[in-house]
Amino acid sequence: MQETSSVAAINWIFVGLVLIWFCLLKLIFNRLERDHADTYEAMGRPSLFLRNNIASGFAFFKFLFLREHRQLGDPSLSRLADGMLLYFAAFITAVFGLMVALPQGAA
Repeated sequence: MQETSSVAAINWIFVGLVLIWFCLLKLIFNRLERDHADTYEAMGRPSLFLRNNIASGFAFFKFLFLREHRQLGDPSLSRLADGMLLYFAAFITAVFGLMVALPQGAA
């Protein structure tokens, strides 16, 4: 019983982490649309759900991983994008860490 409740707690934590990621995405998409419309258009006008496709997702992750935001000269946007990159790395590390740490039958 204890194992089941800890797995449930971990699931809820991950749901919260994903919701935070969605909020960060919404912030950066709004920021790009408002202050850097050309870059936003070049990325395919990404959004959380409406224009969510492989091409715009790839363009956004390219923007994030290659740190293309630095070329825009917007320190606030760069802090947000760098923070998202760190958050993404920490999230992926946590997911793989839990996959290794949890017993095989727990998930």
